[in-house]
Amino acid sequence: MHYCFVFALLACLFLLENCAPYRAAWHSGWTQHDADNSIMLVIDQPPTLGYKRLQSHCAIHPEFSQLLEELGQPDCLAESTQEDQHYMILYYLNQRHAFSCRTNAKRSSAVMQFSGPYPVSDKEFRTLTQFKAKALLSLKNH
Repeated sequence: MHYCFVFALLACLFLLENCAPYRAAWHSGWTQHDADNSIMLVIDQPPTLGYKRLQSHCAIHPEFSQLLEELGQPDCLAESTQEDQHYMILYYLNQRHAFSCRTNAKRSSAVMQFSGPYPVSDKEFRTLTQFKAKALLSLKNH
């Protein structure tokens, strides 16, 4: 009897470990509502919604994780979903360039596609730099 319980417990642990991509997909959908059609600041301490979104996408798309390893963490992230496509723009303000990412919004197993770098216009740069400065000041005051 004891062996059956141990076997059942080990089987449950094994199954839970294999659910990691599904948990990440669920978490991504949960935060997507807040992120859709938004520009978000990406800071890891304290973790902002933009940072959490990057982490969710990294858990679901290994190719996205690899891209971030190469490029580093962006300053800002914009997300939008239109029909069955999910779009992201990664803004790197110091370099004054951006990368765009696209994937199927309905299939988390779809490969994410990338393009860029694209230059960030003067207007975008001013707007995002002001946004970042105000957000950092707000976080500092809390």
